[in-house]
Parts: sequence; C-alpha cells; structure tokens
Amino acid sequence: MTEVRRLLGLAIALLVVWWAEATSPPRNLMATTTMTTTKTSVACEELRPLGVKNNTEEEEEDEEKEEEEEEKGTISVKSRVKRAAEDGKSPRGQSPMNFKFDRAPHLVIAAEEWPPHVYVTPSGDGTAAISGPMAQLLESLAVSINFTYTVVQGDGYWGAPQENGDWNGMIGMVLRKEADIGLGPFGMSPTRSQVVDFTSPVFLEKYRVLVQRPRPVPNPLGFLSPLSWYVWVGLLLSAILVIVTTLSAARTLDLQEPSTVLHHVWAAFGIFFSQPVTSVVRGNAHRFAALVWISVTLIVMRSYSGALTSLLAVKTVAITHDSLQDVIDDQNIQFIFEGSTALTAYMQEVQSGIYKDLAETSKGRSVFFQASGMTGAAYELIPDGSHAMLVEEVVCKKVYSDHFSLTGRCEFYMSSNSFWPLIFAMTVQKGSSLLQPINARIQALNEFGIYDRWANAEMPNMTACIKTPTKLTIHESYALKDLWVVFLLLVGGNILASVFFVTELLVHWGYPQLFPPQSQY
Repeated sequence: MTEVRRLLGLAIALLVVWWAEATSPPRNLMATTTMTTTKTSVACEELRPLGVKNNTEEEEEDEEKEEEEEEKGTISVKSRVKRAAEDGKSPRGQSPMNFKFDRAPHLVIAAEEWPPHVYVTPSGDGTAAISGPMAQLLESLAVSINFTYTVVQGDGYWGAPQENGDWNGMIGMVLRKEADIGLGPFGMSPTRSQVVDFTSPVFLEKYRVLVQRPRPVPNPLGFLSPLSWYVWVGLLLSAILVIVTTLSAARTLDLQEPSTVLHHVWAAFGIFFSQPVTSVVRGNAHRFAALVWISVTLIVMRSYSGALTSLLAVKTVAITHDSLQDVIDDQNIQFIFEGSTALTAYMQEVQSGIYKDLAETSKGRSVFFQASGMTGAAYELIPDGSHAMLVEEVVCKKVYSDHFSLTGRCEFYMSSNSFWPLIFAMTVQKGSSLLQPINARIQALNEFGIYDRWANAEMPNMTACIKTPTKLTIHESYALKDLWVVFLLLVGGNILASVFFVTELLVHWGYPQLFPPQSQY
C-alpha cells in the first residue's frame, strides 16, 4: 500500500509540473522573437534592390489581376486554386487524396465524342452535355474534389502538331488555356507530354485491324482438296507402274488372260474406284501386283472418302487479314484512320520499321474521320470488303456490340494480332495544381476496376462476336456454284462417251471386218 501511495504521489507531482510549464508563457522568448523579427524586416527593407517587390506588393498585384480576370470571366485555374488555398486547403499542403476545395471553383472541360468512352450532346449556348464512362469519371472527380464545370467542344480532334507549330484538337485548347482539363481520354506520347501534363492512366489500350468478316468462296475443285497434288501425282504414277507390270507379266509369261493395254488400264482404274475385276488373274507376279494395288487403293480411297465427307459437311474459311502486316501487303485494301491521333502523328516522323511501311503504303489509300464518326464509317465502308479500319480494340468491340444488337449478325472481324499499345489518360495544363488530386482519385478507381465496369456496360453484346479463331467454320448447304466442276465432268464424260458410241457405230456399219468377235475370259 505504501508503494502504491508513493507512485500515486509521484504521478500527481509530475502532472502539476507539466501543467505549470504548459500554462505559464515564456519570459523573454516572445520579446526576443519580436525584436529579432522587427530588426530582420528592417534590414531586409534596407537591403532590397530597387525594382524588387516585397511579398505584400506581389499579393496586392495578384489580387488586382484576379479582380480583372473575374470581370472578364477568364479566371485561371491557378487563381481558383489560390482562392481555395486561402481557406487553408491546398493540393500541395496535404495528401492529394484528402484534398477538397472549400469554395468550389468553376472549370472548363474540353470534350469530344468517342464511343463508348464519352458521348457529347451539343447545346445551343456553345456548351455541351456529356455521358458515358468518362462523364461518370468527371462527375466523380467533381464531387470528390468539389468543383463545378462547363463542357465545351473544339474542332472534333484529340490533338496533334500542325505544320505551323500550333496544336489542334483538345490538346490545343488546353495548351492555349481555353480549357482547364482535356477529358479525352488521350493516348500518351512524348510529343504531347511536352505541351500538356497527363494524369494517371485511366486504361490501357491497343490497336487492332477491323475488316469484313470472311465469307466462304466457292471452290469448284474442292473435291480434290482431301489429297494434296503430289499425292494425286503419286497415285497416277503408281497406277501406270501397276499397268506396266501386269501387262508385261501377261505378255512375257504367256498367261491365258487379256493382254491388251486398254484391258489392263481399265482393270487398274476399276480397282482404284472399288469396281470388280471381271477377268481371272493368273500367275503369281500378276496376283502379287494386283494385291498390292488393291491394298493401297483401299487405304487411300477410304481416307479420301472420310476427308471429303468432312469438307462437304463443314466449310472452312481462312483468315486473310489477321495482322497489320497482312493489310500492308494487300494492295487492294483502303485504310480507315482516326485523324490527329498519336498513331498518325508518329507515322509522320517514323524512319524505319513496320510503321514506316504503313506510312508509305497508306499514302493515297487512306481516309480519315473524327472519333465520333468512326463507328459510322465502319458500318458504311467495311462491308464492301475493300476497307480495313486501324482502331483501338474497344472501338472494335463497340462496333460488334451495336451491330449485333441491331441485326443479330456478326458481320465484322477483329484481328487476333494487336499493335500500337497505348496508355490513355486525361490532360491538364502544364504545372496545374489539380494534377495530384486527380491522379490520386483515378488510381483509386482503377484499383477497384470501376472504370472498366463502366466501359463494359456500354457494350452489352460484345461477347457475341468477340471470338477470333484462326479459321471460321460456316454450316450451310452447298450450291451448284460449289460443285459445278463435278457436274461438268459428268456432262463432259457423257458427251464424250456419246461421241465414241456414234463413231464406233458408224465404223461398225461401214467396216464390220474391223470388229471380230472377242473371246470371253
């Protein structure tokens, strides 16, 4: 008990000492600090060179500038952020994720339509309304950071440098400070990063080739497809060898069996087509040759029959445009591009490689559209089979989804090989204080996959046509155009047989001595 009392008394004493030290002001510290500050200020005023303004003068000038901007309606983001910072809130003074304006500034957002990411509906007053995943992202940022905004449109392009050095599109608007944020999303590139700042990536994307879905082309010689040409040649040479062997055996050994060439030719090809042999085979050499030929033709023709049945049941169509190199090599293909993109800008300066080949090949063979017109161009131009669209994978999926929703058919094909991978993000003005707060929130959305879910919701039927096999199998009935060669052989054979019959008949009537009675074996 004594020990407990002693510890309790010590604790009370320490508490009293702490309270006394905390409540009593320092004796000489405040005076000393005041005197030092005063002397330093006076010294600084005396040492400041002529023409150099102090902080107070700079603040007064900034306030006058902000008043002028407010009267003109052109308040910069820097001024808006500064006003919010006066209330103790600054993007640079606290965690970007926790930053929020106490007084909501009004920002100008540059946006263009790019399905399925953003849809733009112009208004009569020069502004526009937006919807889609990027609109949801912008609204989330506005609520989280606390700002209001007005959406404006530009010339319809994302932005690329022009011959005079200026930039067009939304990049140009942000660069000229006509907009505080470029909604995009923009493909990141070194050239663009020199004039604007990119936010954290919103999503990753890659380009693919979008073409007409291949259709089966009639192949009149398809009945020869089960066996390659050298197998057919091998069979023909083997038949000739069998005919020579059996004919030589019949004539050399003086066997009692037909020894005419036509008889042995007919017998050899009769066996090939599973027809019976009417004559009696005599002699071991002849029998052995016939046995080998029967065995070979049995195996080959059974294999041929099975393969031909499969080919007749299912038509297989080879994919001819499955990569960027495929469309470059096809001189009959016209290219469809989106104008003023990172890809088209790179094609203007690339010096070697496949993109140099693309730049050279596409000259005079390309058409350009704004992002809002790409899906319409796909429906209008690609079905003729002479156009290929080089576009982001998500646009291919959007075309798939919308077309299948309207028609229930899959009329387009997206290449299995991709190219030109890009990171897509929003843009802000160089040095903007909004960059870090926006980055923190985009990263949080990406960690939970929220943007991807928004984007997929815009394409409900994209999986119906998304499979991209190496070959397409199409089940449908064969038409006459698929088998006309077979019928040609039938008709031609009958005509030829009729000609021979008439010729033989006429010769038989005129020269009966040429047709003596033949022995039956």
